[in-house]
Amino acid sequence: MSGLHLLIAAIIIVFVAAFIITMLVVNANAKKIIGTNSKLVQNQNMLVEQNKQQGREIEALQKQQEELDEKLKHAIPDKEMQLRQQIQEHREHIERTADMTDDELLAWVDLQMEEKKLYTDTDLSLKTMAKALGLTQKRLGALFKDHAKYGSLGEYINEKRFLYACQLLREQPNWTIEAVGAEAGFGGRRTFQTEVKRRLGITPLQYRQSQGLDVVPKHK
Repeated sequence: MSGLHLLIAAIIIVFVAAFIITMLVVNANAKKIIGTNSKLVQNQNMLVEQNKQQGREIEALQKQQEELDEKLKHAIPDKEMQLRQQIQEHREHIERTADMTDDELLAWVDLQMEEKKLYTDTDLSLKTMAKALGLTQKRLGALFKDHAKYGSLGEYINEKRFLYACQLLREQPNWTIEAVGAEAGFGGRRTFQTEVKRRLGITPLQYRQSQGLDVVPKHK
């Protein structure tokens, strides 16, 4: 074989080898691209599934919000209606008591005080008592101002406490003097002792003994 033929053969071999190498490289790159695309597809599918899950969660939250809104639509009018009814009842109560004479109102206050035992509250005042009875402070204060029997609201409350304390001294012989005074609404033993002695001339213990209840008091 001549030198020219050998050269041509060598060139052909080189081209064939280069072609084969090129194809191998292209094939390898193609596989990489296919693998990358496969991962991208998987990631895309995951994102789609996540979006679907988020969509379902959003729908559930929207449904909950709609249900809550529906409840509120009914709850707010109901609450408003209750408030309106309470205001109306309070207004009617004020109007009803406003028409009472002082004697009628005092009898009504007496009844409420006994039923609710408001006087047992140590901190009872004109303001808290008026609120509890549904009266204005002005109306309640005027009822006891310069009253022939009481002279003041404080004197009225103390009488209620005194009478209740005497009842407890008789009915609860095992209670201590302190317990009776506290239950009746007096702020302390000394205040209780002073009030009883002012009205009866004797101490709470002496009053209890006068009722034939000479026992050793135990704590309530």
